[in-house]
Amino acid sequence: MRAWLIALLMVSGCASTQRTLSYDAGWPDADVYVGEQRYQIWFHERDQTVLVQRGDPRPLGQLLAQNLTIYSQDRSAGILTWGAAANAVLNPMQCAATEVTGADQMREIEYTCAPGVNPHAEITQRREMWRQGVRAPAPQ
Repeated sequence: MRAWLIALLMVSGCASTQRTLSYDAGWPDADVYVGEQRYQIWFHERDQTVLVQRGDPRPLGQLLAQNLTIYSQDRSAGILTWGAAANAVLNPMQCAATEVTGADQMREIEYTCAPGVNPHAEITQRREMWRQGVRAPAPQ
């Protein structure tokens, strides 16, 4: 699976291939709806960043392939929508998105948390609930 993911990213010409590969290639940590658009979120193991991709729950490599095909020409989601997807899981942990980078149907989002918050403990505690679906209103 990992070799397939590497090949897919090399073919796509993704400038952040190495960074994307630093995320767990398994199932997402959260399934988030922003309005009617669906996003999947992976938390980075070491950094305070999340990887957000558009689409239904799938392992990272499969969703990357879907975004290179099904959503390849869709540019409908603005930066506020990506931030809303991340904040749907970050805000209840007393954290917030601070910077959004990326293109097409994938973004990496940095976040900060209130003093004393242990994001990794919060993620572990909330992951199963998030996988059942989180809803956030679409930005106006």
